[in-house]
Amino acid sequence: MIINDRIHGEITVKEPVIERLLQTKPLVRLKGVSQDGAPHFIQPRRNVTRFEHSVGVWYLSNRFNRPIEEQIACLIHDIPHTAFSHVADFVFPNEKHEFHDSFLTEVVLKSEIPAILKEHGIDVDNVLDKGRFPLLENELPDISFDRWDYFMRDGYMIGFLPRKTIKLFMGSMFIENEQIFFVDERIASMFAILFVNFSRLIWLDPVSHASFFLLAEAVKAAIQEGVIGMEDLFLVDEDVLKKLKASNNERVNSFLKRLKPGEEFIYVPKGEAEFYGPNKLRFVDPLVKKDGELKRVSEIVPSLGYYFKELKDRYSMIGVKQVT
Repeated sequence: MIINDRIHGEITVKEPVIERLLQTKPLVRLKGVSQDGAPHFIQPRRNVTRFEHSVGVWYLSNRFNRPIEEQIACLIHDIPHTAFSHVADFVFPNEKHEFHDSFLTEVVLKSEIPAILKEHGIDVDNVLDKGRFPLLENELPDISFDRWDYFMRDGYMIGFLPRKTIKLFMGSMFIENEQIFFVDERIASMFAILFVNFSRLIWLDPVSHASFFLLAEAVKAAIQEGVIGMEDLFLVDEDVLKKLKASNNERVNSFLKRLKPGEEFIYVPKGEAEFYGPNKLRFVDPLVKKDGELKRVSEIVPSLGYYFKELKDRYSMIGVKQVT
């Protein structure tokens, strides 16, 4: 199987089990689920899908010749994402933005995936035990396959990261003892600086913050007024959006009509904000192998530590309002 990836170009899938999994209903569904969830309604360039991201996370694990169980875990890690991805974390607030994770086992076990894994001699329980695969989704400020891919993918689509820079990072990272690290502190510093700036300018920008709240309010209203049920959240974005619009519910549509290209929002103090609350802070402090020892790049370049602190201090809570 050949996959034409917008970041990596042609990717050849050689493992039969991976090829079969890519054609399962839970994976195919992700082609209709937006990676960004809400901001792409206002910023159409942000049109990455969860399927693309899942392939990208698997590709990184495959590139580093990780065990096949880990590669499968990387491929299927996002299949329980609800429509509009992390919008659900604003509908059902949780600190780590991991609402979907609680559905992973249920979605997998109800699908054709266990039968496929059994045919290939792979224990589904081992694959579902994400704690066995720290490189898939570890804790900030480490780099994981998941974090690495969504940074590259979102960065490329918004015009922030050129392919040359992506290739530089791809060729500059190594793995040892279940840790991803650089050997060049300059490239590690570049990765960290670009990541934190992307977080400030894109993931935490006023448009992103407002769009998540707007769509979440529309979904909450739709659930409260019986327009959609919980089961609808496991459809694709377009199907849920059609149900929301077809309801002609005044409350739902009052939020949806503001999700369109050209809308502008700005940061404001809490007292002036229409939408105020936390967003997910993202920054990485990469490991660097220096003199045979792994150190955080902020230990080598102390000013980066102040940069990370500024992000946390300034953006832990965000207030925004629409520009009229």
